[in-house]
Amino acid sequence: MLNKAIHFAAESLSSHWHVIFMTCLVLLLITLFLTVRQYNRRNSPKAKSHQDSPRARHKTVADSLKRLPPDTYKVFQDLYVSRLDGKGVTRIAYVVAARHGIFCVHPQRETGVIKGTVTDRLWTAAESGMETTFTNPVIRNAYHARALARHLNLPDAMICPVVLFDQEVTFTTKPPAHVLTSGLRRFILSYQAELLTEEMLDPILKNLHRAATNEEARAEYDSYRKSKTKRTRKPGLGS
Repeated sequence: MLNKAIHFAAESLSSHWHVIFMTCLVLLLITLFLTVRQYNRRNSPKAKSHQDSPRARHKTVADSLKRLPPDTYKVFQDLYVSRLDGKGVTRIAYVVAARHGIFCVHPQRETGVIKGTVTDRLWTAAESGMETTFTNPVIRNAYHARALARHLNLPDAMICPVVLFDQEVTFTTKPPAHVLTSGLRRFILSYQAELLTEEMLDPILKNLHRAATNEEARAEYDSYRKSKTKRTRKPGLGS
């Protein structure tokens, strides 16, 4: 019986080998076509534009902050406060306010191998043989934290600055304190001591809400950024 089955299978393969070959070839071509199409979609200008958009850039940060207990932690996005030199306004990406403190959160987009120290004005990101420089996010966010403290009329120590690299990165040395690659929610929740009473927090929340809904300050900032781009200045701390 087994020999007959083997013989039958051999005859079928022999008589229909061209059909089987063409079927396999068609399946291979379809697989190749689908793979190429998927690759082109991921690397199309439209897809890259979406990946570089502010919404995509902040997705990881926003998702982490959404998982904070909303009754305790209030999250504000895109706040506009006066620069420390009094010349215009600066934008703060995220602020989290609670009785446990005020957190100034700065998302960072760079990928690859990150090199830089706390005191370096510029850091570098190396990937695929390409190296780019960007403003030291620790210095940048410290500036934002001081500007926020002045805006809220609070001591600088009341503001906790934290930077999150929300893409895949590797540091050449141990990253500075408050520079994260994950665990933003866990970091914020680790602060358990109550620094503010409800009476102290209420006016702070109102002030933060005004800073996040100030359309006049937003327009001023957008105008400043456009003029700065035209002048092609080097990266600044108050941007």
